Amino acid sequence: MTELALIGDLALIWIAAAVAGYICARLKIPLIAGYTGVGILIGPHGLKWISEPGDVHVLAEMGVALLLFALGVEVSLRQILRCSIKVVGTAVLQIGFTVVAAWSVARLFGFVTTPAAGILFGWICALSSTVVVTKTLMDRGEIDAIHGRMLLPVLIVQDLSLVPVIALLPAFQGTGAENITSVVLIALTKAVLLIGGVLIGAYTIVPALLKPIVKSQHRELFLLTILGLCLGVAVASDRAGLSLALGAFLAGIMVSESPYGSQALVDVMPLRDLFAVVFFVSIGMLLNPAFLASHVVEVFAFVGLLLLMKVIIGTASAFLSTSNWWSALLFGVGIAQIGEFSFVLAMLGYQAKLLEESLYNLFFAAAVVTLVLSPILMNAVPKLLGRFASVKAREEAGVTGDGVEVHGLNLSGHVIICGFGRTGRNLGLVLNGVNIPYAVIELNASILEELDAEDIPHVFGDSVSHLVLQRAGLQRARVLIITVPDPLAALTISNMAREMNPDVKIIVRAHRSEDINVLRAAGANAVVQPEFEASIEISRLTLMSLNMGDPIIQRALQDVRTQRYRLFQPDVAEASLAQLIGFAHDEFIGTWFVVSKSPIVGQSLQQLDIRRLTGVTISAARRGNNLVVHPDPTFSLAEGDELYVVGTQDQLVDFEDTYQITRFCPTSEYTSDEISPSRLLLEEA
Repeated sequence: MTELALIGDLALIWIAAAVAGYICARLKIPLIAGYTGVGILIGPHGLKWISEPGDVHVLAEMGVALLLFALGVEVSLRQILRCSIKVVGTAVLQIGFTVVAAWSVARLFGFVTTPAAGILFGWICALSSTVVVTKTLMDRGEIDAIHGRMLLPVLIVQDLSLVPVIALLPAFQGTGAENITSVVLIALTKAVLLIGGVLIGAYTIVPALLKPIVKSQHRELFLLTILGLCLGVAVASDRAGLSLALGAFLAGIMVSESPYGSQALVDVMPLRDLFAVVFFVSIGMLLNPAFLASHVVEVFAFVGLLLLMKVIIGTASAFLSTSNWWSALLFGVGIAQIGEFSFVLAMLGYQAKLLEESLYNLFFAAAVVTLVLSPILMNAVPKLLGRFASVKAREEAGVTGDGVEVHGLNLSGHVIICGFGRTGRNLGLVLNGVNIPYAVIELNASILEELDAEDIPHVFGDSVSHLVLQRAGLQRARVLIITVPDPLAALTISNMAREMNPDVKIIVRAHRSEDINVLRAAGANAVVQPEFEASIEISRLTLMSLNMGDPIIQRALQDVRTQRYRLFQPDVAEASLAQLIGFAHDEFIGTWFVVSKSPIVGQSLQQLDIRRLTGVTISAARRGNNLVVHPDPTFSLAEGDELYVVGTQDQLVDFEDTYQITRFCPTSEYTSDEISPSRLLLEEA
């Protein structure tokens, strides 16, 4: 049945790509290599299993559009503007010199005959793989090293450089040197007009369009609107004589400037990944294995020349941003491979008849090889150079350098609240009262308006998304509060958050008792049941109505809590020792402090005269596993001692400043295996 042929082709592509991708993942090589290999195997030059290659190439265009749309949503122009000027200059130098060098070499060997083809081929060689570089840096823990902080913004500039090239492709088609200036000017004029319209729409049309859709609370309507906007602007760009890919990118820019950009990217990413696989498989279908077999020497010669050229140019360009030769060389090695968007440019250039078939096949074969070799080189070169580099050079390369601001909320040491319902709102009021910064992740549009009105930092999106948590600054957060009612969502967020930030404190709301142990095993430090906590408050008010004393009430409620949570003790323990020391008063606060590199080490409580100077009382001291209640005046303090101090808020602040001592929140001895820190140091907000 020919009408079902396309469905069969898609099923074959995705199944084969899944198998090849799994094999590549096990071998720790880029998945793109596996997808391209699938295309070679099942394509018209291989086993000929695909019945309608033309239809597959149409779907591949969809993959290109979604790739560029996602890039537009993910990349903020303001992010580039905030980068160091030197880092942007490094990117411009690297791209410019690589274009000129690749053009010159290709012209020398007769691969290109026109300036348009030369520029296009040079730009294809200049781009690097964001996916490969970012993953390798993360695996090696070098995101914050000098070369890591340089590589990430340079890769973004490289991706953005696609815009002018794609805009000029229709103008380059069939153009010679004699009239290239006029067609370039016409193409750039069209691009400027389209970009101007897009920018106007980004601040007027798109917010007005998406706001009622988001308020409807139907996520499928939001996704349909986003896809319609992406493909609509892409088709308009194509009809204007520019390109489908450029229009999709500009549509992404429109959405990125709205408050809904993060969720749009989250919703589009599964479709983007599916059709991107089709794109990379379609690339492999265009490769001729016979050509590769007969030109093995040329392919590996091209690979060697390309790697050498990009390493040299990249290293030289890096010296604009750093004087550390170790970092400059690692930067050059990092950008040596061919990028994902190089495949997009190459396919567009081939379809526009700017690239000859022989150069096209040679390039793609070499590009796949560079993607496979790049992670190997990025892991091997530091080990090799480590034998020659000084310790000082290696330390400088790993800890200093020009930074780039992460595209997300500019917060650090903050609290993240997932869901801003009644629980989240009350917590927000408390945090505001004690001047602790916090951010909110929320999917409800009406709540977003309140957050905007109150100028509360927030991210629109679903908390179960890795991207949304990242943009909320989870890696830099101290506490994550999960108030979502769905237990599966809470479990997913807990697992993801613990993986992203092993040191963050996670506090989760759970409605069922059976969810407590599951959430604790997933990494939650504490699990709170609203109904149980409400019963505790009712019990407290009941005892107060019967004129029971505060110590009796506290002991009774603590017994109930201990019985309820005895199997699931929270890692965040209460800082109160009122029951142990028999002290409770509404005006006084009990707080833990730790003696760490303080001038009071080695002195006795009598020598320090703490009560007279600050008004606080040292009610208990803990040294190792030994707890001393009401230590006598001769008790001498040692580094690592934990003190339970009682006083008013002002007295505690005075004590902290006078003796240069640090507050902390103790953890109970019943910590889960996943939580390694024994306590969480609390810095002043």
